[in-house]
Order: sequence, then C-alpha cells, then structure tokens
Amino acid sequence: MELKLVYRGLRQISDWALRFYSEVYVDGVENVPPDGPLIIASCHHNELLDIATLSITIPHGRPVCFWAKSTMFKNALARAILLSSGSIPVARNPNNTPITSEQPTQPQHTANEALFRETFKALDREEVIGVFPEGTSYTEPGIAQVKDGASRAALEYVKWAQETKGGQGKRLLVVPVGIVYTDKSQYQSKVCVRWGKPIDVEAFAQESASKGPASALDLDSRELVKALSSEIEKRLLDLTINAPDWDTLYAVEAARDILWDDKERIPAPQFVWISQNLASLFTDPHAAPSVTKAKQSLLKYHSLLTYTNISHSSLWGILPDPSTRPSRTRAVGTLIRQVLTTVLHPRFVLFLPTFVLHMPAYVTGLLADRVLGNRDEEETRAQYKAIFGGVAASAVYAGVTRCIVQRLVSGSIGILGTVKAPDFIIPALKGLWAGGQWFFTGDNSFNGKARAALGVFGVFYATSFVLSHWHNYWVGSNYKQLKRLLASWKVMIGLFSPRSSDLHGDALAPYTVPYIPPPNPYIKRREAGTSADARAHAPMAPPVPSRKLIRPLMEARSDATRALWSFLVDSKYLRGLVTAKMRGEAWMQVGPP
Repeated sequence: MELKLVYRGLRQISDWALRFYSEVYVDGVENVPPDGPLIIASCHHNELLDIATLSITIPHGRPVCFWAKSTMFKNALARAILLSSGSIPVARNPNNTPITSEQPTQPQHTANEALFRETFKALDREEVIGVFPEGTSYTEPGIAQVKDGASRAALEYVKWAQETKGGQGKRLLVVPVGIVYTDKSQYQSKVCVRWGKPIDVEAFAQESASKGPASALDLDSRELVKALSSEIEKRLLDLTINAPDWDTLYAVEAARDILWDDKERIPAPQFVWISQNLASLFTDPHAAPSVTKAKQSLLKYHSLLTYTNISHSSLWGILPDPSTRPSRTRAVGTLIRQVLTTVLHPRFVLFLPTFVLHMPAYVTGLLADRVLGNRDEEETRAQYKAIFGGVAASAVYAGVTRCIVQRLVSGSIGILGTVKAPDFIIPALKGLWAGGQWFFTGDNSFNGKARAALGVFGVFYATSFVLSHWHNYWVGSNYKQLKRLLASWKVMIGLFSPRSSDLHGDALAPYTVPYIPPPNPYIKRREAGTSADARAHAPMAPPVPSRKLIRPLMEARSDATRALWSFLVDSKYLRGLVTAKMRGEAWMQVGPP
C-alpha cells in the first residue's frame, strides 16, 4: 500500500480549508465500496473547494486521483505536487476557449490516449478516479451540462479489462456525487455532500445494449456513451438543487428563509429536499394563479436584502414579526440590546483572545476576495477567502509557536506566568512545560538538532490544534450575533433618516430586481431547459447607502410573507407545512393530499 505522503498532506490542508464552513454533512456513505475500481462523478460548482470536499468526505478515506487541467502541470513544482498526489492531466481544457455551436462534438482520441492510459492504470490498481463531468466549475441555477468524458472513460476501461484480463476482477462502479452549499461564498455556511447509488458500468452496458440497436453492443459506441452520460446527469440532478432560471432559485431562497426563519436551522439531511420541493412548487404548470404575485414579492424582498447586505436571519433575529413597523424608539432599544448581547455575553469573552489572534486571517481573506474575486464568478470567492485566510492563520500560529519556543529555550515563561489556572491542573501544566523544554536541551549534534526540530513541529501542531478548535467552537454564535448587531444598526440609521431620502418609484426599481450574472461562455446551453420567461443578464444597480432602502425592505418583507402564505393556502400545501412546523420537522410532510 502506497503511503502517498503528498496526497495525505494535501488532504490535511483540505480539512483546514473546509473549516470555512460550519458543517460538512455527508449522506450515502454506504454507496461507496471500500475497495475495487471506482469513478466518482461529481458536480463542480466551487472550484478547488469541491476537490477538498471530495477528498475529505469520501468514505473509507480512499485516496482520489483527480483529473486536472493540463495547464496546471506546466510549472515544475506544481507538476511534481500534482503527479505525486496521483492527479492525471487532461489535455483538453474546457476553460481555454468558450464553447460555441460551431465547435466539433467528436472526441479528440489522440489527446485522450494519455489520459485514458493513466486512468486505466489507476483503475487496474483498484484506485479511485475523480471526475467533474460538467467540464468546468460554474455558478448556475442548476446543472447546466454533463459531458461524456467520465462515461467514455468508464466504458473504455470495461472494454480494455475484457480484452486484457478476460473480464476477471472486480467490476467498475461509477458513483455520482452532489455537493450542495447553503451559501458557498458565505463564511460559516454549510455543505451537504450526497454520495449517490453506484452504477455498475458493465451491467448498465449490457442492459442498454439489450434495449438498443445492434451498434449499441459495442462498449465504445456513441449511443452507449450518451446513455451512460444521461444516466449520470439524471442522478446528479436528483442529488442537487435545480431550478430552470435564476428568478426561481432566488424565490426559493427567499421562501425558504421566511418559512424556516434561518436556513442554517434547516437540518442538513433535508436541505436539498426542502429546496427542490420549493422549486417544483414554483414551477408547477398547474400552480395556483397566486404564484405570480408570490414570486414577484419574494424576488423584490431577496433583491433588497442583497443591496442592503442584510440577511433574512439577521433581520428576523432583531424583528421577528414581519408585520411590525418598528418606531425609532424601538430601533434604538434594539440596537442597545444587541450591543450589550454582543459584548457582555460570556461567549464573546471566551472568544475574544482567539478573535484577536485571527484578525489577520479575516482581513487577508476579505482582501483576497475583493482583489482577486469576481462578482460574476461566485465559485472563485469562497476559495480565495478560505485559502488566503488559512495562510494568514497559519502565519499567526507560526508566530505564536516562535514565542513559545523562545520561552522554552530561555526557560522563562514570561507573560504566561500571569495566567491564573486552577490548582488541580498546575502539576499537569508544569509537567507539560518540562517535557517541552526537554526537546531544546540537546547539543549541536545531529540528534540534538533533530530533537529540536521535532519539538518545534510538536509545538506548532499543538498550537494550531488548540487555537483553531478554540476559534471554531465559538466563532459561529459570535458571527451570527455580529450580523444581528450590524443589521440593528442599519435599521436604526434607516429609520432615523428622513422619508424624503428613501428611494421611491423609478429610483427604487433597479434595487427590487435581483442581480443575474452574465451567461457563462464555457457552457453549452440547452434551449429546451430554459424557461420561456426567464430574464437575461441583469447587472448590479449602482451602490447606494443602505439607509435609503430600509423602509422599502420592511415593506417588502411584509408583502413577501403575506404573498407566500397566500400562495401556500391556494396550493393546498398549508396543512402539511403547518403540521411539519408544529412537529419541528422539515418539509418532509409538505405536499398535496
């Protein structure tokens, strides 16, 4: 068994990167076998963090050999790291040239020979191949395309195995994976990883061939490749959230927030189910006529939340009744209460030391997002925040390590001596300190230097472990409270502003229409899958002070809540929803009788 030290190191870095999210929920672990050749076909909507997610969550801890763009192998150092971690270069890169209708659809066999050769070697060793069949990372309302690379490689391998080994050995399986982010560029949001039912490639080929024309008997026939790609796409659609257009997706997000107050309160196992049911409800061709008003009201509310940079959960946290029109006095009282709750709560006192230490990570992550991130490519923003924030945090841990090592070498505990500790743990702390000093009491011989290096590594690992876990334990609740504090400040400023400063009519209109990113040029779109009334690219409106939008936001929340519940009543979904809410369940009970 190979040690794969480089891969193990990268997987540890992946684990650190995923701490950008508050929870990584994994479902379907029983669908991944502990051994045997395997191809995992995953959706790809969050750049490098998708790779990190698959590496960390794959059942049985199996190493994954990912297909990677060949351009990533041009740098000598990057090439050495990628090859050592098992990555396989893909010569054809969909990110080089935007897809057009004039491009040929036939595979480039010559370019794929090296790719398939290395893939077959890995599968023959019963390893795992990681493929993103969509061909590129993107942000869309749903899965926009599934290419034939994964299915062609799977069928070609089965054919190769039959010709070279007589079909002996374990069968190749393809496992689809859906990675769903509650808000992928938002710090402390959640990730749902759903490992789907495996596809036995040989059995699928035999079943498809028995139903199709004679040409389908050939394992590398175009018909069979397309059939397997279609099956992978179907399963990916079942594992993820898919809406026909951006407006439907935004309406789903707003409705989900209103119904559950805070989407982070939705149990991770039900998040995809709930969201897809809402999407189906809004796109039902037989939906009640009130669906139009409901969607319009929800879109307006969603848009105003975006432009004021206030989340629904924060607004609900300070003003839970959507019909309430808070007075200025109440707004001041709410702000004072939020300030006191923020700074006087024990959670903040316990979080403050590690908060100060992690300030460089916060600042670096935000700067990386602003400088390198692209508003039109949300999938790039989270990775910049996570990667650069993680690098800054590591630098802080290294600085703390240096201070501790200097104290161990000098024998003086310095400021640590002023820290008060319970009497029962003082002996343990003294023993730990003495043990740490032992690493740095050697001479300048090789053994002495090796012992000191091991001591430095041990101090760094312990420091990183303690500080990161300390930070992660308290950051979620404090971050949520900070957002409520900022929301209460914005609401107070908006209510104290004269009504004449509010936006109205035509001036307000651009801020009531949600932003829609421009079409991704690397995606080959299927016209039949696009809603007839779907809006095209809608650019961001010019930035305005949030105080000008606070009163319209309050009205929009009230209107959206009323319109949504009226639509649910008209759709006969209300009974199941109320039943589920009263039982504390998710939208498992929601549906027509």
